[in-house]
Amino acid sequence: MSAVGTYPPNMTAIQLKDRITSLLDALPEAKLAVTFDFVQFLAERELQRAWLNAQSQSAAYQQWLGSDNDIYDEVFADATLRATR
Repeated sequence: MSAVGTYPPNMTAIQLKDRITSLLDALPEAKLAVTFDFVQFLAERELQRAWLNAQSQSAAYQQWLGSDNDIYDEVFADATLRATR
């Protein structure tokens, strides 16, 4: 099995897309629906990663992680301590 992000030997991205298209053309309708769901999942997962990365780099998030907000660590630690009693 090839590693993620690599194509089968001697196959370009365009050749791979053509091969996938020919395989899709041969699938029955029910399997096309499953394939669509999977491809949509992959696309959404990439968007979510990009969004989370952008959010974690934002000034607001960095400020929230800053030492000025250490009070939240104390509040959550206190709540956790009470919950374990």
